[in-house]
Amino acid sequence: MNKCIKKGIQASMGALVLAATACSQEELTSPSNDTALSSESSQQLVENNINASKGNLTQDQQISNAVADLAVRLGIGADVITVKEARSVQWGSGAMGCPKPGMNYTQALVPGMRLLLEADGSVYYYHGNREASLFYCPADRAQAPAFGQGQEVM
Repeated sequence: MNKCIKKGIQASMGALVLAATACSQEELTSPSNDTALSSESSQQLVENNINASKGNLTQDQQISNAVADLAVRLGIGADVITVKEARSVQWGSGAMGCPKPGMNYTQALVPGMRLLLEADGSVYYYHGNREASLFYCPADRAQAPAFGQGQEVM
């Protein structure tokens, strides 16, 4: 993955974690705020972000981070998001199945993961490598892995 993109993803996750941890305990658990993170979820995001910077996230942490990211993006609770599919895959380039127009990518196999999340009847794509946080990939750019669908990880 391009170093700038990777740094941007890490910075975005860091900003999310900082925003979540800046809230008071009351704000995090308030029933009036359906999109708020619980203190446990907030702590997990902090721990996952630390692990992401070290490049050693587990698949469960990758999935948890993606679900939390989608919940924030959509302004909904994480409990209404379901994991439709989580697979270990081989991407055909450094774009990891989500090329941006006008960008050039290394043409090499990249071991990674593809995650499909579902919320409110829509499917959302998260792609990435096997150790760092997955990134959101808009449906119009999402491509299939290089070699089939890979192995189910859940």
